[in-house]
This record gives sequence, structure tokens and C-alpha cells, in this order.
Amino acid sequence: MLNKLTLDEATALLDTCPLALLLVNDDGQVCGYNDAFATLTGDAVTGLADAAGDIRNDSLLAPLLGQGTLINWIMPDGNERWLAVESISMNGVTARYYQDVTEKLRLKKERDNCSEELKDQSLRDEYLTSLLNRHGILVSLEPLVARSRRYNSPLAVVVLRLQAGAAHDKARLRVSYLLKDQTRWADLVGCNADRDFILILQETTQDAALLLIDKLSTHLARMSEGQPDALTACYGVTVCLKNDTAEEMLARAEAALEEAHSNQSGTAIAV
Repeated sequence: MLNKLTLDEATALLDTCPLALLLVNDDGQVCGYNDAFATLTGDAVTGLADAAGDIRNDSLLAPLLGQGTLINWIMPDGNERWLAVESISMNGVTARYYQDVTEKLRLKKERDNCSEELKDQSLRDEYLTSLLNRHGILVSLEPLVARSRRYNSPLAVVVLRLQAGAAHDKARLRVSYLLKDQTRWADLVGCNADRDFILILQETTQDAALLLIDKLSTHLARMSEGQPDALTACYGVTVCLKNDTAEEMLARAEAALEEAHSNQSGTAIAV
């Protein structure tokens, strides 16, 4: 500052500071506080300061001396507050500034919860946005399962997992293009949280689904030519059964995929 403040001016600024300020020495004795701190504590500090007592022995105020820059504190009225803390020590006295961030943290929590809810309700994959996520697959699959049961029309689900060494983002993107290219307009392509691809194949029998898998394996081998990592995959296959639900059908295909992966076999069929 260009001009030095007088002691009275500096004291007046601290007293009117919107941040709660507490001055405490190394012996835990309160050396001073401003109006904002008195408001925050409900004047609970008054008697302690007048008696030169040790604030560390006060059950209400001692938590305000806690370590870290964020303190959870129960106010005299019983309400829980979160206080952001900044400390400055000089000549045996520590100045602690407190800012009530309870509302800010509450709003952040609400925002995070809303983000999670929106994420849960999203139909598209977070990374491969051209593909449906598992929730989107289930939403789309449910009416197809109902139609298959009603009209006894074939419906197949294939879940595909790229093998280790090829399961990186660029490979996933290339394979997503391949799957959309090799499936029909009425078919659906998505992926689950484990980054496994999901194919919903309408009017497709188990044998037809297996023929598609052979075709995809051939294309993956061709895509691997001249590449350091071979593009190989394992598959889980199932078809719609009587009284099936979308969740049951998809879970069955994913279980078949886990079986194929565990047995290191190319394809497992769940019936």
C-alpha cells in the first residue's frame, strides 16, 4: 500500500471484514476476533476471551482450530456448517480466517447428483457418442423383445470384446465403424460400461448371428494387416426366448461373453 494505515484504521478494517477472523496465540488463548466471528459463533467466544482461557479446551470452539483448509463445525444452534480456513502466523499469534462455504458445497453436491442422474438417463456412450450405451440399448431392446415374443420372430444379441493389446481407443473407434457398416439399418450397435460392443440383430436367428460373427472376425483380421497389434475378439451370443425381458436377454449375452473370455474361446452361446 502506498500509505500506511493507522492502528485505528487497521483495527476498523479487521472488525468490518466480512470474513470471520480469530486471533489465537501459541498457548491457545484468544487474542482477538472481529464482529463476523462473533456472529458466526453466537458470541460463544466472548467469555473465553475475557477469562483468557484456552480455546483448545472449549468443546464448542476447539474444532475451529482443526487442521486442514476445510472444517466441519457444529454451530451453537446445532446446525452443521462447513468452513474454509486460511491461517497466517506471526510473532506467536495465528490469524485464522473463516468463510462459510456450506451453501456452496450443498449446491456442488446437488450439481454432481444432477450430473450423475443425467448420465444415468443418457442413451449415448460417453466416448463413442455414435453408439448407444447399455441404458440406451435396454430402452431400445425392450419393445423388440416384446415384438419377438408376440410374433415369434427371431431376435439375437451379440456382445463383442476386443482382446488385450487391441482394446485401445483408436481400435475401438475403428471397430465401431466396422460394426455399423456390417449391420443393417434396423440393427442397433452400442457398448456397455466395460467397453464391450453390443449388437441387437432384428429378424436374426442364432445361425445367422454366428455367420455375422465369422464375417466380423474376417474383417478384424484384415484390419490387423500391417498393424503391431492384432485385432481379435471374443463373442457372447443369445437369442430371444419365451417370456424374456430385455435385461435378461442382454445379461445372458454378457454372461456368455464372460464365459468365452474365461475359456479363451472365440464364441460362447447362451440358451
